Amino acid sequence: MIYSNELEQHVLAGLIKYPDLFADIDTFIDENDFYEEDSIVNKTIFRIIRQLVYATEAIDPVIISERVNSLGISFEDNIKIGDYIQALSMRRVAKNQVLSSCKELKKLTVKREICASARDVEKRVKKMPSTATYTEIVNLADSIFNEKINVFESGQDKPTNIYEEMEEMIEELGNNPITDFGPVGPHKKLHDMYGSLLRPGNITVVTARSGVGKTQFCMDFCTKVSEQYDIPVLHFDNGEMSKEELIMRQCAALSGVPLHLCETGKWRTAGKEVCDKIRSVWPKIKKLKFYYQNVGGLSTDQMVALVKRFYYGKVGRGNQMILSFDYIKTSYGDGNSQMKEWEQIGVMVNSFKKCIQREILVDGDPIIPMITSVQTNRIGISQNRNSDSIVEDESVVSLSDRITQFCSHMFFLRPKTVDELENDMGFGSHKLINLKARHLGDDIYGAIEPVKMPDGTLKKNFINLNFDNFGITEVGDLRDLVEHVEAGGEVFQDGDSVIPDLLS
Repeated sequence: MIYSNELEQHVLAGLIKYPDLFADIDTFIDENDFYEEDSIVNKTIFRIIRQLVYATEAIDPVIISERVNSLGISFEDNIKIGDYIQALSMRRVAKNQVLSSCKELKKLTVKREICASARDVEKRVKKMPSTATYTEIVNLADSIFNEKINVFESGQDKPTNIYEEMEEMIEELGNNPITDFGPVGPHKKLHDMYGSLLRPGNITVVTARSGVGKTQFCMDFCTKVSEQYDIPVLHFDNGEMSKEELIMRQCAALSGVPLHLCETGKWRTAGKEVCDKIRSVWPKIKKLKFYYQNVGGLSTDQMVALVKRFYYGKVGRGNQMILSFDYIKTSYGDGNSQMKEWEQIGVMVNSFKKCIQREILVDGDPIIPMITSVQTNRIGISQNRNSDSIVEDESVVSLSDRITQFCSHMFFLRPKTVDELENDMGFGSHKLINLKARHLGDDIYGAIEPVKMPDGTLKKNFINLNFDNFGITEVGDLRDLVEHVEAGGEVFQDGDSVIPDLLS
């Protein structure tokens, strides 16, 4: 069996000598870390030490011996408990070795538990009926292993005093500043104002009417981030678009060749320039990792299980991944007729949030961000309307308020109206309006301050986007548009260079 009596004794000796260190190890060490099949003496001593610490009593070898004897326990090896504890107290243990010894002891527990989980998997799989599906068999193994492993990753949940850690944390950040809390997206203004939209453990939601470009925006965003940082993307399609449709769209976006030519294969006979554009894409996509999975009809639990299986099996524990979900709607696979639609949506979003924030962790911290979308209700319709009659607030979000509650960033994406296209000539085809921002970037004023228009009125800032053949570029924000109107200033596209009017 996997254990070390010598290491257990070393840990106990350290706790007897330095009881003030107990608080540092109490979050991850308990009596189950002391092997008991051969003898429960070490486990019993640990329990007594813990009781004394909790009661703020003195940690003395004599007191520990008396407490153990009072339990009336007969130890299998007929050990003289007083002599044993006295010997532990006489051991030479450096104070700085206690924590590291506890961590080594925990590793042995992890090994024992994984071996036990493997035996449990074997036993329970053998009992499964022949009618069990492949998914049910794999999900059973996943749940047993990952449940146990995630306990070790996250540690025990206990209340902590945030002010005890503040000084050390802030000073450490001063010594080692963090540039970004997640990958930098492809749109500079957007990132400057709202920070990373792919912050691990957080959900970004784009809300828009059907056919406006929700899928297009999220896929374009994830693909460009994946290319820049070499991060794999797991894309769940909730029964809306096929793998082939996405392949064609991305080929059009990356090549600049019209979608019709890509879909029909007529690009081959459209001339050398078109052929060269198509074939220029092949070297680019060699390193791209965008994994498509149709999850239409699956329950929320099945989707979450797929995320875990893909991450641990394909990406690998400790590596980054982006979860893209297209899009939030009622999952008929959940099949709970007792729940209202908004309740089902709340459960779905909460399950995904729990998965990326508390279940898939590395050293106790989240590693996966999620970007998703949801349809607006009819209030969000912009077609055949004037810009002044369009509502641009949280009331446009459909299905459930819990979507807004659980996300960290929420944006309203809509095409510009006819009057906006006339007035905003050269500033793109779409508006991206922030509805919620739990985190902000360096340009805080751009994110929260209203913009003064030429007529003296104030308007909420927004990002201008240009959608062209399934490719998306940023064309400044409302401040750039106002500057252009007032002073004829040119706009920066994605922060790279000054460009002429896009529509001229």
